[in-house]
Amino acid sequence: MFQKILYISLFIGVGLFSTSSTSVENKYIKSGENLTFTASFNVSGIMTDVAEVKMQTSTVKTKTRELLRLKCTASTYAKFDSYFRVRDLYESYVNPETLIPSLFKRNIEEGTYKKELKYLFKRKSKVAISTLNKKGRVNFKTNVPIDYNTMDIVSAIYSIRTLDFESFNIGKRVTKQLVVDSKVETVTVKYLGKEDIKVGKYGTKTCYKLSVGVGAGLKNVKGGKYIWITADNDRLPALIKASVPVGNIQIRLTNYNK
Repeated sequence: MFQKILYISLFIGVGLFSTSSTSVENKYIKSGENLTFTASFNVSGIMTDVAEVKMQTSTVKTKTRELLRLKCTASTYAKFDSYFRVRDLYESYVNPETLIPSLFKRNIEEGTYKKELKYLFKRKSKVAISTLNKKGRVNFKTNVPIDYNTMDIVSAIYSIRTLDFESFNIGKRVTKQLVVDSKVETVTVKYLGKEDIKVGKYGTKTCYKLSVGVGAGLKNVKGGKYIWITADNDRLPALIKASVPVGNIQIRLTNYNK
């Protein structure tokens, strides 16, 4: 259950990250950024803080080029570990200028469940080679058809901050294709305008508000899936909210340095 909560929470932020078939120009995401979030879940009608989510960027040099590593981790707080321990890692290695990924890794440990997943993006061949490792499946490979702009969940979360929301009209919708669980999903995003949001110790910030749905449209979104991005030069994901079958979840920004 907690796997779905965390994954859906991340997935909410995903589709917002590109408006067209052309690459974005990254003006905001730099190496050395550290963001910390608190993940909360509705338990018996009360929002309870259950986990910490961290997002970090760093530079990685290979023999032929320099990449930007986008790392996202999720860990339950110690007092919840005896009930259901979570230690999840998501990371994407991207072009620093376009945020287009070359490699994605996902390593999850949730209770007794473990799973490793890797996507190697072959842009010229228009395929992502998916490698899955879990109980009963060892190095299980799948070729996933992609185009040049297909992203993974982590690179997409970061890419949203490169969009020129100031040029958006309220109600504007954009779509994006992502590789999710070894298949391509279409995510649709709707721009809802600006809204003031309290961001922990940083006070109230004006944010861009967006709603997100899986599929070609937003017709199937029930209960609401929303993300708020600060309307400043930091473009921080300040708040994520979602209603899911098992309850309501929130992920809120609590600390950052750039």
